[in-house]
Amino acid sequence: MIKIKHLTLIPTILLLSSGCVKKEPTTLITENNPNNNIPIAQTYPMPTQPQVVVPSYPTTTIPTYPTTTTTTPPIVIETQPQYIPQRTPYLRGAYASNYKLKQLINNMAAKYNLDRYELNAIFSTVNRDTLALDKYGVYKKRKPSKQKTSQIGSWSKYRAQFVNPSHIRKGIQFWRENANWLNMAAYRYGVDPAYIVGIIGVETNFGGFTGKHSVLNALTTLALEYKKRSKFFTSELENYILLTKEQKIHPQAIKGSYAGAFGLAQFMPSSFREYAVDLNGDGHTNLFDPADAIGSIANYFKNKGKWNPRIPVAMKVYYNKKRFYGIPTGFKTSYSQSYLYRLGMRPSSNFYGYKGAVSLIKLSKYDRDELWWGTSNFRAITRYNPKDYYAMAVHQLGQEIKKAIYGRQ
Repeated sequence: MIKIKHLTLIPTILLLSSGCVKKEPTTLITENNPNNNIPIAQTYPMPTQPQVVVPSYPTTTIPTYPTTTTTTPPIVIETQPQYIPQRTPYLRGAYASNYKLKQLINNMAAKYNLDRYELNAIFSTVNRDTLALDKYGVYKKRKPSKQKTSQIGSWSKYRAQFVNPSHIRKGIQFWRENANWLNMAAYRYGVDPAYIVGIIGVETNFGGFTGKHSVLNALTTLALEYKKRSKFFTSELENYILLTKEQKIHPQAIKGSYAGAFGLAQFMPSSFREYAVDLNGDGHTNLFDPADAIGSIANYFKNKGKWNPRIPVAMKVYYNKKRFYGIPTGFKTSYSQSYLYRLGMRPSSNFYGYKGAVSLIKLSKYDRDELWWGTSNFRAITRYNPKDYYAMAVHQLGQEIKKAIYGRQ
């Protein structure tokens, strides 16, 4: 695991009109707490740098788009004094008598050479996140899901949530306001800006909602009570504690999703520690800042997803039947194009000359199944979320936004 040193993560942001999260004051258990009395939020303007001209890739040409005047309210970032760790020999809070948490504290203290009393103080601030448990259905009896009939039109419903006029309009504005950073990320990591914008649009509606859950509360609750995925969330909780110590911020400072992801990029703590970058060079790695979120997503695609800038992502293909049941579908499948041709599929374009193996993606619409071919870059998007519909929503949203700006995809 790569540790990021000498960085200060700005803990939370408040978007004045877009509905982003607000930081709620946290009370520690010790008296005369030096971390109280947080000062009034200050406004920090977006940094500017010379534009970077990006070379053309075979899949798309990514020209430098001139920076336009920001029409949205400025980002307001709350600041607070440097966090001073507290210590107590006693574990209090929602899980004060939880044996599993006490064992976790002992293991972390030994494994990472951490102060056990300091960990006691941190976990004494935890409140049980019942909403996170509800979202994962931890204590609910799940009803058996219906098969084929409930799946008809499922893509049409899913697509409408993300590829719609509102998301496209916000995406156009986000692209124009952050064109320099998008071009810089494309030049440095070889990732088409359309897919960076697509991720931010699908994940947070371009900063409209980054989550209201305390990341510490959510991860602790899921690690202790979600038995099915306890190992995963325990690992993320450990990474989160290490992250906050490295950044010298209060563990209750960051708000995110019920799963513990945070920022415009919605990184989990382990992904932050391994892939987050300081793209704007201001000395901070802040995923609530558009520049750093853009660079971090591009870095994730390149190193985690093994993004290949020399090949396309996906292409729609035609098929002469309304429903397709012939062979397995999904991003994990792999077929030669010649084999799929023999099954009656015909591409909608020359696929930028790509002749390699493809996955077969099936999207269920109300009137028929829509078939697509995906490359290894389509699979790279699924490293963010391992679902065909998710990756296709990112692809189509990004391409629609690019088309609206440049008149082509």
